[in-house]
Amino acid sequence: MTAKRNITAGILLTLCIVLILGNDQSRIRKAQFVGRTLYLPLTSSLNYLKNLSEIYENNQYLRRELFLAQNELRQIQKEVEHIENWEELQENIDLTGYDFVVSDVIGTGSFLNYETLTIDGGRNKGIKVNQPVISEKGLVGKTVAVYLNYSVVQTFGNKYFRLGALDRRSRVHGIVKTTLEGKVYFEMIKVGSDLKIDDMIESSKLSSIYPPGIPFGKIVRIEQTSEGLFMRAEIEPFVNLANIESVVVLRAYER
Repeated sequence: MTAKRNITAGILLTLCIVLILGNDQSRIRKAQFVGRTLYLPLTSSLNYLKNLSEIYENNQYLRRELFLAQNELRQIQKEVEHIENWEELQENIDLTGYDFVVSDVIGTGSFLNYETLTIDGGRNKGIKVNQPVISEKGLVGKTVAVYLNYSVVQTFGNKYFRLGALDRRSRVHGIVKTTLEGKVYFEMIKVGSDLKIDDMIESSKLSSIYPPGIPFGKIVRIEQTSEGLFMRAEIEPFVNLANIESVVVLRAYER
């Protein structure tokens, strides 16, 4: 470092001596030459670097502003989606007389059939075990474990799921069950009962946990059991557990 400083000082000293030597016109010409070849390029370079620094700072500022704007836009889109979901919920399910709380889904217990969901509400939101859970499209399941700030929901994708249900059109009663493979059936139906493809299945008054009239799904296939005494219908649930983002927990309702 010291050697470089000495070399720089020597160059500057030599340049000064060269500029001093000679008559006035000679010194003027040499000064003009130095100005054109050294000073102007140097000052131009310094100005260029200064402008680059200002451009970099402006770019960083704009990037921060863009990030904040994008984050705000995502929040607005999420709020709009919640409003749309809420409007759809009101269209599908009459919540008159219900005490409920809305919670976001923050985790899943199984990606195969999405047998459980974790939601961001627990005892802090008045949630208890065995409370029905629904979405804007229909029934999801029930709470099976409740902690301070979160709860675990057993969904209809769970093999232990049971629901007292009925056909909305024909009022035929049965039980909704889920197989190990994740298929959902409307079972315990007498042969010859009035079931049709696309009939809507909903919760009935025979359910001990779920309130009646909650939409569940539609019939996509009807078959007779091997015993020949009963028939069953495969159900396509209205709720897609793979992309559900928020749910409604029914804390209390009038039966």
